[in-house]
Amino acid sequence: MQPNAQLDRLSEAFFRRMKSCLGIIITTHRGPDPDGLGAEIGLNYLLLKLGFDSRIINHDEAPEKLSFILEGHKIETFDQVDAREGRERLRGRTVISVDNSDPERIGDVGFLLNKDHSNLVIVDHHDGAAPDYERLFQDPDCASSCELVYRLYEAAGQEIPPEIALALYAGIVADTGHFRYGKTTPETHRIAAKLLETGIRPEKVAEGLLNNQPLGRLEIKKKLYQSLRFSKGKTIAFFSIRRDDVQKLGLEFDDLDGLVNELLEPGSVKAAVMFSERDRHRTRISVRSRSDVDVLPAVQKYGGGGHKNACGATVDSPLDSAIAEFIPVLQAQVGEPT
Repeated sequence: MQPNAQLDRLSEAFFRRMKSCLGIIITTHRGPDPDGLGAEIGLNYLLLKLGFDSRIINHDEAPEKLSFILEGHKIETFDQVDAREGRERLRGRTVISVDNSDPERIGDVGFLLNKDHSNLVIVDHHDGAAPDYERLFQDPDCASSCELVYRLYEAAGQEIPPEIALALYAGIVADTGHFRYGKTTPETHRIAAKLLETGIRPEKVAEGLLNNQPLGRLEIKKKLYQSLRFSKGKTIAFFSIRRDDVQKLGLEFDDLDGLVNELLEPGSVKAAVMFSERDRHRTRISVRSRSDVDVLPAVQKYGGGGHKNACGATVDSPLDSAIAEFIPVLQAQVGEPT
């Protein structure tokens, strides 16, 4: 099936599914990023415009640095809603998880899911699944979840106001690595152009995504580069950071986003990894690679996911043990002798 035909079928099936919903809660993964936030803001506006009862509830608050995306949009946390209304009043609603297909990653919002997950709907673009047109509306051919949501607007014949266009554009820019990742297509650029035609300014998005970081991000780089190591063949470069070092600088792990990409600057490096200690016995592994190097299978062995060039997993191992175990797995994946 051609990509456009698949999206047309996906859109038609999605709106048909929405007609059976008595109420809708839109959410995204823990630690919301620009694509997750932009997609849920865009989808919520569209559903409200079409007359559906919809609201956004996330497990976590959005990072302060992404406040430029949130201007004028109401996003609640589960704790806020639970304290004010009680979770029982929310049961029975359809939960739409955008930019995420793993129910475990929506955090406490998962309390609202039926035992059989029959009220869960997925709207996502990550690799690893195909749409079933009933509960799973996933298209890996889309460069971002915001691109997928844009196509829903097209299918519904709805215009996108500037404040929604900014959120969608920010998600597309972030998830395509500013239009440099392999999933960026002519369609991606066409959509970006249409969003810019609403009058939003690309420099505002670039400033918000790139130049709105805490000062501690510069300081944490010293620690990261002190930890810099290479695999035996030097085709893999990796950082590691401990939880205490992040907390001492008043940072969150989200503040380290994108730093792993710096390790791909040398032409000889095929894959880059950041290992971050989340607690004494739990480590987050974030992997990036060159466009022709598929690293997704390496993290899938640990229950992770994402894209072939940008993926990750969380393992129940101390930092040093996680490094010792994962690097040989990644070496085999990129074809480097161990």
